[in-house]
Amino acid sequence: MAALNSAKTISNFLKKGFISVNKDHKQLEFWHDNKLVVRTKVSHNGQDLNDYLIGAMQRQCKMGKPFFLEFARCEKSFDDYLELLRNAGAI
Repeated sequence: MAALNSAKTISNFLKKGFISVNKDHKQLEFWHDNKLVVRTKVSHNGQDLNDYLIGAMQRQCKMGKPFFLEFARCEKSFDDYLELLRNAGAI
């Protein structure tokens, strides 16, 4: 079972090109060439991200779970993410 600190995860995503959007729930968006590619909701209660939330976020971010965990822990870079999106045909 994986768990990630939500504040650290959000911070790491923001460092890699995601932007924070505050609507009814905090959301992160990833734009490429002025096109919205990814939008994911983030737990706003400050609790750790559990397996369920990680699963939902990784699908919304178009990542596999291992890639998501590595990306959230800064073991994968912005360039790695762009390559993943290109290979998936998302950009």
